[in-house]
Amino acid sequence: MPNQNWSRLNSSMQGSKLPGSKSLGLAAIAFLWSQSAAAIAPFALNDSSPDSRYAQAGLLEELKDFDYWRNLCELQASAQQYDEAIAACEKAIELEPRDSNIWALHSGILVAQQQYPAAIASASQSLSLNAANSLALTYQCISFSELGQSEKALDRCNEALRVNGSWGNQSPALAWFRRGIILAQQEDYEQALVAYERVLLIDPADSLVLAYRCEALRNLASYEAAISACQEALVGSGDWRDQSSAIAWYNQGLAQAQLKDYEAAIALYDRAIEVDPENALVWTAQGRALEQLEKYAEALTSYSRAVDLKPEHSRALVGQCTLLNKLEQYEMAIAACKQALAPESDGIWWEIGPAQAWIQQAYALTGQGDYEAALASANRAVGISPNFTEAWSDRSVILWYLERYAEALASTQKAIELDPTYARAWANQARILRTLEEDEAALSAYERALELDPTDAMTWANRSVVLWHLQSYEPALLSANRAINLDLELFQGWYNRAVNLAALSRYEEATAAYQQALQIDAENADAWAGLALAFSRLGRLEDAEVVATRALAINPTQSTALALMQNISQQQSQSPMQ
Repeated sequence: MPNQNWSRLNSSMQGSKLPGSKSLGLAAIAFLWSQSAAAIAPFALNDSSPDSRYAQAGLLEELKDFDYWRNLCELQASAQQYDEAIAACEKAIELEPRDSNIWALHSGILVAQQQYPAAIASASQSLSLNAANSLALTYQCISFSELGQSEKALDRCNEALRVNGSWGNQSPALAWFRRGIILAQQEDYEQALVAYERVLLIDPADSLVLAYRCEALRNLASYEAAISACQEALVGSGDWRDQSSAIAWYNQGLAQAQLKDYEAAIALYDRAIEVDPENALVWTAQGRALEQLEKYAEALTSYSRAVDLKPEHSRALVGQCTLLNKLEQYEMAIAACKQALAPESDGIWWEIGPAQAWIQQAYALTGQGDYEAALASANRAVGISPNFTEAWSDRSVILWYLERYAEALASTQKAIELDPTYARAWANQARILRTLEEDEAALSAYERALELDPTDAMTWANRSVVLWHLQSYEPALLSANRAINLDLELFQGWYNRAVNLAALSRYEEATAAYQQALQIDAENADAWAGLALAFSRLGRLEDAEVVATRALAINPTQSTALALMQNISQQQSQSPMQ
């Protein structure tokens, strides 16, 4: 599982309320006012307040009291009445234009309104009057961060913390928190963690900061510690600002997925979805966990829900493409992969990058029999990501279909060089070598594949074919049996069992195995022909003729069935003379 930064990946999520998106200014200001409300409570308006008295006298607009307008600005900002707060702040500025703190307060409200350039300008005015106004520097940090200018933002937060000057009704926690978010977006998780720890020294139970600490720990591969931090967040202060507890459930789920406890991860994603059902990122993560458990239909549902919420989300689209391939819905898979690769997609991929979409598109095109187009897609995948082992291995299969065997072998060899433990590459190499009738080399490659992955039923079935060609019928039969034990619905397992039983002259057992294979695939002419041959060896010529006729109805050129029918015809013509 790759690093997934909640603040970075959700910046373009529809309906999200996440740091790093344009709602982050609101989060920061909510943090600001939650701390300042107690300090300014004595100025709360009531019937005997100056506001009420002056309003009754119709003199409010003419009031020349700087403290009144400053306090009113703070109160209205704490109530999130930002337009009124701006008006009150500007009245105060008219009265005391050289007061650095009122300009800083004005900047903070503009940040809450997401008016970042204007917020920077007000903060600059504050700093021109007092270069050590840490609150103004912090608001510039927040604004530059929201405008995507992370280096400038980090400089401002660092300067705010260095001078440690005027913080108004705030504390350095505001700058430390934003500094942590910026560093996490830059994937400097160790330093981000330091920043979050500084905030937690001030408020150890801050739920949102604990959740971001959880995210940083997860990205540092400290999964157990991350889970603990997320659990602390969920029982903490409950202050999520303009976000929700979904961030903690989600990151805890990701940590469990990294520990390969996918069932636990799915349950945690469900909790996140309960809180925030329109978060595409959570649906995508849940889809991936379900995919790991081979719950493909459920995984496809989760990916599709993510795509519904965010049609340009590359991760969900490539997941959807992958699952559609597994379900052999190739046309829909191609459409999903093309959408993932379209210019309007968000370009947020799993660790493999866009090469994953190209190779899945190649897989779908192979399923449709369009091998040249599939090869072009596979070439794009390995061109974009030359170390993509799976792509090199899958490319070899396409080349095998195209009968370009030397190139196919080279492609498997490249995959093996990249990852000698990748069983599928060894199995593909064995398949190509068998086609070239290099049976000893093919058997060796199959043996290596099964050492690495003894649970692959198809590889056991294919190994039995090589052993049959080497006339090692007993070992071939055992290999086919292993395939069946692993997958009772594997046609190749039952078919290969039947062929080897026939080679051992165990025709009664062979007929039973052929019949089992035909229950799985009733349109396989070779299986019908094999069953006909077994019947003929048992002297059941009428049954053999019926079955051979069935084989020829499916494939009129099936050689075994044709020869058998000719033989039966000759026997029938000679029968009266005997």
